[in-house]
Amino acid sequence: MTDDSEAAAALAAQVEALRGELAEFRRVFSQWDAKLKAEGIGGTMTLLLEVKRLRERLDEALARRRLEPPPAPWWCVDEAEGRAMLAELREWVDGFARRHYPGYMARLPGCWANHAEAVWELSTLRAEWQRIYDDPDNRDLQGALTWHDKWFPGVLARLAASVKCDASGCRMARPRLA
Repeated sequence: MTDDSEAAAALAAQVEALRGELAEFRRVFSQWDAKLKAEGIGGTMTLLLEVKRLRERLDEALARRRLEPPPAPWWCVDEAEGRAMLAELREWVDGFARRHYPGYMARLPGCWANHAEAVWELSTLRAEWQRIYDDPDNRDLQGALTWHDKWFPGVLARLAASVKCDASGCRMARPRLA
């Protein structure tokens, strides 16, 4: 299954879950509508307040489950914006990833910011991490499991294969021989 089809499947699952919640709310609203018609004006205010409360809960549930994923990082920007974006990415890599995943991140050389492929890969990895963890009321467990099982190790493996720097220094800083 491709990354796009997995993302589409995840979005489809979210849509299906929302459909189920909407169906449940509609069922409850129909019951109340029938009860209002049967009881007349006497119980109307209580039921109207309950309907308002449930409508607010429905709006909150819909707002928490944004179906539009965040945009991917884009590095084709001017120099000043690129420096600012790189500073934020460095903060996440060095302040978060290296601190929380020291064994994994030991594979990533300190000169990663000199390598365009590392900047693109790590910024995309960070964006997915933010999508999963930034909303404290709606952290995506399935997304977290996929991030740890697939995205994080995949990025590190690709960077280990492409960024061949070592203790003697960064290969991007060395003159080319041809």
